Amino acid sequence: MNLSLSSEQILNWKDLIPTLDLTDLTTQPVSFFDLQCRAKTAIQQFLQNSYRSLLVLKADDQSEYAPLLTQYIESILPAREQVIGANYIIEQADSFSFARISVEPAQSINDNFAATQTVASALYFDENKLFGSLQVHAISKDIQLNKGLIHQVNGGVLILSVAGLLAQFELWPRLKQILTSHRFDWYSTHPFKPLPCDIPSYPIDLKVILLGSRDELAAFSELDEELFALSDYSELESYFSVEEKSQQIQWAQYVNSMAKQAGFPSLSEQGLNRLYQLLVRDSEDRTLINISPLKLKTLLAQATLFRQSETLSAVEFEEIFQQKQMQQSFLRERTYDDIWHEQVYIPTDGEAVGQINGLSVIEYQGTPTSFGEPSRISCIVQYGDGEIIDVDRKSELAGNIHGKGMMIVESCLANILELPSQLPFSASLVFEQSYSEIDGDSASLAAFCALTSALSDLPLPQSIAVTGTIDQLGLVHAVGGVNDKIEGFFAICEKRGLTGEQGVIIPTAVIHQLSLSQEVVTAVKNKQFFIWVVEDVYQACEILFNRDLIEEDKNYTQQNLPISRLIAQRIEQRAEHHSRGLLSFLLGRK
Repeated sequence: MNLSLSSEQILNWKDLIPTLDLTDLTTQPVSFFDLQCRAKTAIQQFLQNSYRSLLVLKADDQSEYAPLLTQYIESILPAREQVIGANYIIEQADSFSFARISVEPAQSINDNFAATQTVASALYFDENKLFGSLQVHAISKDIQLNKGLIHQVNGGVLILSVAGLLAQFELWPRLKQILTSHRFDWYSTHPFKPLPCDIPSYPIDLKVILLGSRDELAAFSELDEELFALSDYSELESYFSVEEKSQQIQWAQYVNSMAKQAGFPSLSEQGLNRLYQLLVRDSEDRTLINISPLKLKTLLAQATLFRQSETLSAVEFEEIFQQKQMQQSFLRERTYDDIWHEQVYIPTDGEAVGQINGLSVIEYQGTPTSFGEPSRISCIVQYGDGEIIDVDRKSELAGNIHGKGMMIVESCLANILELPSQLPFSASLVFEQSYSEIDGDSASLAAFCALTSALSDLPLPQSIAVTGTIDQLGLVHAVGGVNDKIEGFFAICEKRGLTGEQGVIIPTAVIHQLSLSQEVVTAVKNKQFFIWVVEDVYQACEILFNRDLIEEDKNYTQQNLPISRLIAQRIEQRAEHHSRGLLSFLLGRK
C-alpha cells in the first residue's frame, strides 16, 4: 500500500491526545456554582422575585448537588432580622370542655412553629416530615402539634427531590396549594376521622426548589401539566465547556479548589491534563467535560491511593486508567481471544475483494464496561435486478437505524456513479459471524467501500479498519465510541504484531473526540500504526484503493483508472455476456 498518496489525511500523534493551556494557572478558589452561570442567574432571580415560589432544576447527582445548592443559597440570602412563623396555643380538653387551639404570630425563635432555618433540603421524606403532624394521646387525649420542613423554613427555601414526590404524588397537590395560597391548613390524615378540634391556619411564605433528572421531570410533568407554567426552570449542568483558555484555567482552579476542600492533594499541571484526558474519554468531546463533584471526588480519591509526591501528577491518573482497564477486562479479553484464536475471523493483513473490517462498540448488560471490536463486513455482487440485500436486516438481526444506513449506501453509490434508478446488479451485504442484534449506522462507510470493491473487483487492504456514517451525497459524518473502536482494532493488530501498514479510517468530524491510550499514541508516533481522517467517500476510496472514485480532469493509465470507470466496464461486460447467453438460448430453441 502506498501511504504517500494519503499522507494528508494521516493524523499526527500529537492530535491523538488533547491538552489544556494552563500557563496562567493561579490558586484562586473556584466553586461549583462559579461554573453554573445559567443556574446561578436563575436562582438569584428566583430568590428576588416575590411572585414566584417554585423553581425546577434539572440535576443528575442530586445527593451531591443538594448540599452545594444549600450552601450557595445560604451565602446569598440576607440574614434574617425578625422571627417568622407562628405560635400555637393549645388548651387541652378536660371532662368539662373540648380542646381549643389558637394561633398567634411567633415572637421568639423558641415558639413551637417559629422558623428555625433559612434553607433546608430533603431528598427522602414522607407526609409527616414535610407537613408536620398532629398526635393525640391514646388515653389522656392530649393534642400535640409537630412542625414539618415547610414550617422550619418558613420565609426561606426548601429543596426537595422530584423522585420523592413521584413516589408519593399525593403530597404534591397539597404542597402546590400551599405555594399558591401562601397559607398552611391542617387536615386529617385519616379519610374517616376528622380533626379532634378546629386548628386555625397561618400564613407561610415559602420558596421550593425541585431537583430531578430529565426522566424524572418528564414523568412528573406528565402527572401535572401545569408544572412548568407555575415554575421557573434551569439546569445544574454536569458538563462544562473548556473551549476558551479562560474556561480551561477556571476548570483547573475548580478541580484544585475541590481537592483542597475535600482534603486531597492539589494537582500538578501534568496531573490536570491527564485528568482532563480521562474526562474527555467519558464525554467524547474535548470542549465539554464532566464537572460532577461525585465523579471528580471519586477520581481524586483513587489517585490519592497511588500518590508518589506531594501533588497528584499524570502518573497517578494513568495508574487509575490502567487499573480500571485491568479490572474490567475479562469480557474484553475473552472477545479478543476468540479473534486471536480465529474462532471469529478478522484478518489484519493481506487484501480481499468485497471484504472490509468495520468497527463497533460492544456493551454488556449488567456491566459498566464497553470496548471496541472489529467486525468483518462482506459483499457479493452479481448481475441482477438491482436488489441489495441487507442479510442482517432481513434476518431480523439488525435495527431500523442500521437498515436506514444500508439504504443510504445504495442510494449514495447510485448517485455518485450516476447509475439508473434500476441498478443493473444485485448484491448482498452481511456482518460475518454476527449472532446478536446490531444497530446504528456507523458501518455505512465500511459497507460503501465493501460494495464498491465488489463492483469494481478491486481488493481492499485488510490491515485498515473503517468507521463512519455517510449521507446520500457521500459526506462522512461523526460516530460515537471512536476511542474504544480504535483501541479495539489496535489491540488485535498489536497482539499479532504491528507491520507498519495497519490503521483505521475515521471521520474528520470526530477528531475532537480523540483521547487515546498511551500505547496507541506511541505506535502512531513510531509510524507502526496509522489513523486517517476523511471528509467524504472520495478520500476514503483514495486511501483504500489508491485510485480516484470518479473520473477527474487528468490523464489515467490502465493501472490507475478511476473506480467509476472500472465499475462501468464490469457492468457492460456483464450485460454483454448476459445478452449473448440469452441470444444463444433463443437460437437453440429454433
